[in-house]
Amino acid sequence: MKLLRYLLAAAVVLLFMLLVVITGMAGDTLLSLWQRLETAPWYIGGLFVLILLMLSVASAIILWKLLRPVKKSTHKLEPINESSLQQRIEEAQESGIEIGSAKEELRKLKQRRQTGQLYIALTGTISTGKSSLINSLLPNTEARSEVTGGTTRDIVEYHWSTPSGDEVILIDMPGLQDAGNTGLSDAARSEAMRAHIVIYLCDGDLTRQQLDELNLLAELQKPVILALNKSDWYSEQERKQILQRLREHTDHIKDITIVAISTQAEKQIVVRQSDGTESTELRAIEPDIKELARALQRRIDNNPERLEQLRDSAIFTLAARTLEEAELQQRIEKGQSLVRNHTRSAVVGAMAAISPGTDILIQGALGISLVKSLCSLYDVPVSQLEIDRLLKLGQSRLNRHIALIMAVVGNAMKAFPGLGTLAGGALHAVTYGMIFDALGRSLNETLASRGELATLPVINRFTENLGDQLEKSTGNIIRLVMEAKEERQK
Repeated sequence: MKLLRYLLAAAVVLLFMLLVVITGMAGDTLLSLWQRLETAPWYIGGLFVLILLMLSVASAIILWKLLRPVKKSTHKLEPINESSLQQRIEEAQESGIEIGSAKEELRKLKQRRQTGQLYIALTGTISTGKSSLINSLLPNTEARSEVTGGTTRDIVEYHWSTPSGDEVILIDMPGLQDAGNTGLSDAARSEAMRAHIVIYLCDGDLTRQQLDELNLLAELQKPVILALNKSDWYSEQERKQILQRLREHTDHIKDITIVAISTQAEKQIVVRQSDGTESTELRAIEPDIKELARALQRRIDNNPERLEQLRDSAIFTLAARTLEEAELQQRIEKGQSLVRNHTRSAVVGAMAAISPGTDILIQGALGISLVKSLCSLYDVPVSQLEIDRLLKLGQSRLNRHIALIMAVVGNAMKAFPGLGTLAGGALHAVTYGMIFDALGRSLNETLASRGELATLPVINRFTENLGDQLEKSTGNIIRLVMEAKEERQK
């Protein structure tokens, strides 16, 4: 220990002496250079100073580029317009992707442009008074409503002329997330995207669901009128408080107008009789929707061109989304075909093998080919290291279940004449097929839902598929083995 301390002390002394020597040599060189410059012509000194400045600036620039904080590049997606959408439709058609839905959206847009009518979508959660609002705007039209709430199931259009003479199509939609009405949820959202303006009804402070739906409309850059219906239920003070809370909840939404209305057409009143007894009766009252009518008219008159632009942009986005969904569906189907082909290859390879190995995932090039093919289909870059990690983790999970899988497979094979009595090759062939089918389906499903190779979710789904679909899939794989066996015998 003492020797080490002596060695460190000696090293420090030597380093100090070296620094002294270097400093002396540098000082001597600088002094000598200064003396020579003093005796040299002026332009030599100027040239030397210029070169020194250029080197200093170059060094500073290099250091700045090396040491400056790197900003993450943000690639802004170009907004979708009609021209770019038409190009995407043509490219999709050439690739064999279903384009009918996207073309139908553009056809409807063209039709709506020609009519010049304003489309207003009316939505909200159940029992907020959509039907009664339509009855208030269109007294001669009956919109059906039932006391159970949430009974509006279809998208219905009503033609309406505003007091200023504007032609309006009022679209009565089911709520975006009505209970028991999830099947029409997507249709309602799509119709909201096609409209110029959306009227959203509530009858009190916003619930979490209602706020989520308003945020969805805001993401679509859709002008929204939030109408507090049944405002006559509240006192003046209560109504002001509710309106204030609505403003606070929606202050992050740019294009929103909040109004208070009452669409109630009848009111229950207490009548005192001459003999002192009291009774209740319903009396017709005039609905109060003046604020809503004024807000709509301001929207229509303020900037009609912008309403058209926002509507068109939303429809282009909707059509592009249908193309993306069709492209994804095509990839899923191609992925399923790849899985079937690799499963068949795994079965044939296992039957041809003299002594099938136990590492049925790691040792096969077929597993690598399956992962690469599916990742290439979804345009997901993947390295060999990632593939190895996926297959090794899959093998680790598989080792825990392989005995059970082979037992289930062996038992299932007894139901197929000619296979139940065979050992070795057929049993391993079915097992190979089961594993490749489960792995392929798991990877295909994960790539479709996530758009990336997420190893752990793939393996978790792989384990689930092996367990949940074991008996169901075994029969299909056994039939595949029998077909391969017959082909080999021909």
